[in-house]
Amino acid sequence: MGADVESAGSFGDLTPLLAPRSVAVVGASDREGNLGGLAVGFLQKFGYRGPVWPVNTGRSVVAGLPCFAHLRALPSRPDLVIVAVPAETVTEVVADCIAVGSPGAIVWAGGFAEVDDKGRARQQQLEDLCRGTSLKLCGPNCIGVINTSIGLTASFSSLMTEFDRFTPGTVSIVSQSGGTAVTAHGRAQELGLGFRVTISCGNEAALSVGDFIFALAQDDGTRVIAAYVEGLSDPTRFVEALAEANRRGKPVVILKGGAHEQSGRAALAHTGKLAGVDRTYDAIFREFAAVRVFSTEELLDVSLQLASLRPGQLPAGNRVLLSTFGGGSGVLAADQCIREGLKVPTLDAETRARLKPIFSPLGSSMNPVDLTPGSMTNPQYRSALPAVLKTLVDAPDIDSYVFMSAGFGALAPKLVTMFEELRATTDKPICLSWLSPPRGVTASLAERGVVVFDEHARAIRAAAHLVRYAVNRRHRIRHRPEMAKPFAWSDVIGVAAGVVSENIAAQILELAGLPIASGRLARTTEEAIGAADEVGYPVALKAISAEITHRAAAGLVRLNVEDADQVARTYRALRDRVAERGVALDGIWVQHMVSGALELLVTAFRDPQFGVMVGCGMGGGITEIIDDVVFARAPIGADGAFDLLGRLRTIERLPALLPDTDRRRASDFLARFSALVATAPWDSFTFEVNPVKIGSDEMAAVDALLVID
Repeated sequence: MGADVESAGSFGDLTPLLAPRSVAVVGASDREGNLGGLAVGFLQKFGYRGPVWPVNTGRSVVAGLPCFAHLRALPSRPDLVIVAVPAETVTEVVADCIAVGSPGAIVWAGGFAEVDDKGRARQQQLEDLCRGTSLKLCGPNCIGVINTSIGLTASFSSLMTEFDRFTPGTVSIVSQSGGTAVTAHGRAQELGLGFRVTISCGNEAALSVGDFIFALAQDDGTRVIAAYVEGLSDPTRFVEALAEANRRGKPVVILKGGAHEQSGRAALAHTGKLAGVDRTYDAIFREFAAVRVFSTEELLDVSLQLASLRPGQLPAGNRVLLSTFGGGSGVLAADQCIREGLKVPTLDAETRARLKPIFSPLGSSMNPVDLTPGSMTNPQYRSALPAVLKTLVDAPDIDSYVFMSAGFGALAPKLVTMFEELRATTDKPICLSWLSPPRGVTASLAERGVVVFDEHARAIRAAAHLVRYAVNRRHRIRHRPEMAKPFAWSDVIGVAAGVVSENIAAQILELAGLPIASGRLARTTEEAIGAADEVGYPVALKAISAEITHRAAAGLVRLNVEDADQVARTYRALRDRVAERGVALDGIWVQHMVSGALELLVTAFRDPQFGVMVGCGMGGGITEIIDDVVFARAPIGADGAFDLLGRLRTIERLPALLPDTDRRRASDFLARFSALVATAPWDSFTFEVNPVKIGSDEMAAVDALLVID
């Protein structure tokens, strides 16, 4: 099976690497077990039509092809050089690639940064060699690249021994694990759907996973990009790649490994316990509508389902129609939908009325809809089934459809035809689950680009991912760098590191134009009484000490102090308690008590990979109890902040807790706070406002903590 290399499409700067017009294999021989020789054989087997040139000083023929002594002896410059030599000689060959001007190279060999200091030094040499050149290098320590559209098998994977041909698909995958990539590709091939391009990027000496995602986003033949990511060698490029894919409307489905690694950030504030690496990645994925999954199976399911849809064919909401040929499946499916955050609404009266004259009398037109086996086995009802299905999918209160089937033997082809006709007449996405499908069903649907799930829960999970992807495509949580205005931090803060006291943090917020509960720092009883008179009763008194950050837990906060006598007694009590703890007292912060039933956490920190992140969550004493917080890159606009607040689980379940009017006030605070912190000059910091109180007639920050690491 051959393929025209000229029809491979464009991958931008990486086209010579991913869709080369010619390939050289350095280190190829006919010796048994030689990987270079294996590569030449695979290129022949899968019909790569460009020139293939084996290169080996000790051979004249490899796999029946003329073998050349070195790259300079080739008839012309190869687009791609497969470097199939041991680690010790890789840099020598790569230097030759650069010398002859080859634009692409793949290094399979291990023995680099993944092993030991010697290997790390070897990889550094390789990185230095490639830097500043035009060579696009994949690897080292990778399985390589497969492009099924042109028969390119620049890989030594056993995948090529398991199949006689590859089905070109519309999903392309890039993976930091070669095994994950080829396992997913192999399963897609078994399903009859296939992949387009499979990339194992290895140690990323020159090209990162972001470079490959960016390239795949530019490829017209790639509908969906799947990725397995553990860590990022180039976070900036990764963000650019996700932005490019999102701009082009191409879903990126990501399986993130190492999700629970701790960030190492100081936990003096709640933020240190609530943020972490994993939620930062969640924020980045959310911003660019990347679909996050949690297993290889899920990666494949969601990618193939997205690829089966027409461009822009996404659910408008989370209302799902379920149809089965047996009631029990519907009950279980409804439970699974609820767990995935989907709604299973009862069908409207008009739809049910249209169904009544054509529906099986033993069925149920509620939702889940029980079509009953008779709707297929009884010829009378089978003839009406296409009209039933069309009526169901057209129901006005339905956004997507999970179609569940099982068995049906010789009647299965008729149902396949009905399903295909139904898909062609609706813009609503349909997920198909078919338990124990008869022989030929899965292959028949795969020819039409349809993935058949063999378990209903998997189809429902994929449908839920489609809903979340559609929501993220519509949201306004976007990084807005033009919002960040310089703030004179050095005029307010005179320390390079450490805990900045609440009075200074409050001053920063006030200078930035954010509402803050009025407060004054007192160092004597008389000053405390005067401060209370100035800010207005009732007041809160808080001991200020750089050595104590969680003051409430230390008994150094008093609330609802009503008069001067109480202020005097409280001041002395707090002063004495600080003295008992043997720490320095900077003063007592006397602050007006703000009323407000709802308390929010607003926070920010600098992530070492993605820059300043801003977050919001449920605040006050329940912050850590319910652990409900979401993050985004700072700064974000008020609309984005509004949508971010809506992602809190508490607000999703109890929207009346934060009505739109209050939510807009909170959004404005969050947006302006994000613009402030985006200009913070420190490499590592945490700035936490907890809580921001929201009442019917006022909103203000009542506590703030800034920690500079």
